[in-house]
Amino acid sequence: MPSWKLNGFIALAFIALAIPAGAQTTAPPPVGEKVEILPVGFSPDGLSGPGGDRLRDALTAAQFVALGEDHGLAGAPKLAEALAHDAAAIAETQNAGPLYHAVEVGPHSAAWIGARIETGGVDSLADAFAGRPWAMPFLSNREDAALAAPFARSGRLWGIDQEFIGAPSILLETLAARTKDEAIRARLAAWLEQDRAALSAGNFGAIMMSTAAPTDFAALRKAFAGDAEAAAIIDALAESARIYGLNNSGQYLQNNEERQTLMQDYFLTAYRNAAVPAPRVLFKMGAYHMGRGTTPTSIYDIGSLLPGIAAANGRTSLHIAYVPTAGMVRQVKPSPERFTDVTAYRDEAIAPILDAAGIAHDAIPADGHVLIPIAPLRHNLQGKKLRDLPAFSRFLLLGFDYLVTTRGAEAATHFEAIGKPASR
Repeated sequence: MPSWKLNGFIALAFIALAIPAGAQTTAPPPVGEKVEILPVGFSPDGLSGPGGDRLRDALTAAQFVALGEDHGLAGAPKLAEALAHDAAAIAETQNAGPLYHAVEVGPHSAAWIGARIETGGVDSLADAFAGRPWAMPFLSNREDAALAAPFARSGRLWGIDQEFIGAPSILLETLAARTKDEAIRARLAAWLEQDRAALSAGNFGAIMMSTAAPTDFAALRKAFAGDAEAAAIIDALAESARIYGLNNSGQYLQNNEERQTLMQDYFLTAYRNAAVPAPRVLFKMGAYHMGRGTTPTSIYDIGSLLPGIAAANGRTSLHIAYVPTAGMVRQVKPSPERFTDVTAYRDEAIAPILDAAGIAHDAIPADGHVLIPIAPLRHNLQGKKLRDLPAFSRFLLLGFDYLVTTRGAEAATHFEAIGKPASR
């Protein structure tokens, strides 16, 4: 017998002799960590309650605050307002410079929004979006625009996503205002009318972003030769159309990979060009973008980029998920009367976690919000329980630090709905 096998056999023999007959030969199961459910309040004046205290403590070391949401809810931007208030106050005590805000909107659309907020305030956006409620996905909700307003006024609003499928309704108008060529204006007007008819009918396959070919964008570039700002808008639209084309052709993984690369490039460009080194940034985007690790779409998204940058600066990235268990939500539901509608919110992510952890659903309040630190949940559900969860539930547990939830979610207020009763 080789010497290493003999030595191993002798060692095992001595271990066996050292264990009395009938003794426990496996370690006892670990004692479960306590799962806290902490009341949390938030307003433009900051965080409150025990959960607010916990988040405020976490903000002191954070360079990045990554708030991931389920879209169409009023609570996420309201929570972000409170986080922005307290993060700015903390940064002031640390002489850390101003806070920036990154949004899930294209950079040119964000600049368009920012200019209107600066000149007319948030409420002026109701008129700006009149006749084109599809112009962009999220800053067309009043709560999101209110969150963005102070950042827009101070030049600290970063649009880091592709231009949305409805963005041509504003960006083509911008281009038309920059040319005196009547043929080009007519072509732009035709695209605008095409989008207006298609989007009001919910026919996304007939919009400019789905039908324009690379040759169309090349012709636009030629028509605006020498106009750097117009060229940047055209290039952004062309790249967005290319990425949407991957999705339209069923190349979903490539679509998400290419979109993530674009978002990363936009973010890093804005980050490097900030007025201060290592700027602090508040993100509010879909939860898939903001968690760490492989997302349910099988990619590493922007949330996975943040921890390393923060660590290199001696800081942290704080990842918070805002996902209610019930309530109401605003969704895109095109009709002749409106582009969005308010419907019942049906949770598919939190309930499985609560069930696996043995937590009663009514531990989540019907009114108000709670903060749940996620690490204890993740540790208590490790192994098979974690593997058996739905993909998004598992991603929440692995990719975020805190969950903010409620059973009484409120729908976001789209500017098209201001002054109109929301359907139920």
